[in-house]
Amino acid sequence: MTDHDPDERPWSRAVEPFARTFDELDRFLDTLLKGERLAGFETLGGGRANTNLLLRRPHGDDMVLRIYQRDPTQREKEVAVISRLWGKVPVPEIIVHGEDSGVLHVPYVLMYRVEGDRIEQRFSALDRSERLALGLELGRILAAVHAHRFDQSGFFNDALEVATPLSGGSAGLLDVVDMLLEQPDVTDRLGTARCSTLRGHVAAHAGALDAWPDSASLAHGDFGFSNILIAGAGEGLKVTAVLDWEFAMAATPLLDFGNLIRPPGGDDPDFMTGLEQGYREVDPTLPEDWTDLARTMDLLAWIDFAGRPDAPEDLLEHARMMIDRITT
Repeated sequence: MTDHDPDERPWSRAVEPFARTFDELDRFLDTLLKGERLAGFETLGGGRANTNLLLRRPHGDDMVLRIYQRDPTQREKEVAVISRLWGKVPVPEIIVHGEDSGVLHVPYVLMYRVEGDRIEQRFSALDRSERLALGLELGRILAAVHAHRFDQSGFFNDALEVATPLSGGSAGLLDVVDMLLEQPDVTDRLGTARCSTLRGHVAAHAGALDAWPDSASLAHGDFGFSNILIAGAGEGLKVTAVLDWEFAMAATPLLDFGNLIRPPGGDDPDFMTGLEQGYREVDPTLPEDWTDLARTMDLLAWIDFAGRPDAPEDLLEHARMMIDRITT
């Protein structure tokens, strides 16, 4: 994309890509897949912490090697989520995964490559009918994800059990906002006035969450245009994969909506019409004021970004811009 818009995320990486040589990756394949050899490799774009390498084979389908750098403990959880959703939601097919291959000495997942481009690379070039169709499909996919319910909100262990519960509803949202605002450096980075406005905005809107009961669902946690692949065009346009499930948790579905309707998707009426229609086809309980609630919920992500010790200035500036956009 050439024109800058608020959905583009050219943020600096928090961690340098995991660099390895051709010979090391060749030995990795040979060790795991018994005689499989490497024809070439390249580092794939997307993400700020983990590394994804495209591994080309002399024969057969190419593969993607996902290396966990930000939090190695997330590997088993991500594998468990993908396994649960396989056949219900477009996700990559996992070949093998492990804590240490004996060659690279890092947690990894090896999966088949899925054809397609990230939505963020193509959205501006889609016509109105394609944006409507994309919204419809994503609405159905998101409803299929959210159909997996839990007794309470919280963070998963590697067996997809809620190991760290969180309070739900308006009280839970306000508690999380207060906790995030108390992180070191957040006030300095966002400014006292912005933090006060943000807290007041959440307090004014949080009560509406209580009208949507029993909403502890499987949430992707980063369901945005940078983590969804599409292929084809016109009537053949389709979602081929939802990637990067490392942030998955049990939460209100609004968490995923908040990410998905960031600009430019959330500013496009055709996409938004399709998204709501597709979701309601599967789950008609979506609240009427879901867009306002979702944007309020998305404030959590931007406060969290502002509190990260390794947050680069370009990410902080984007966080300030999005907070102002939502609260004013």
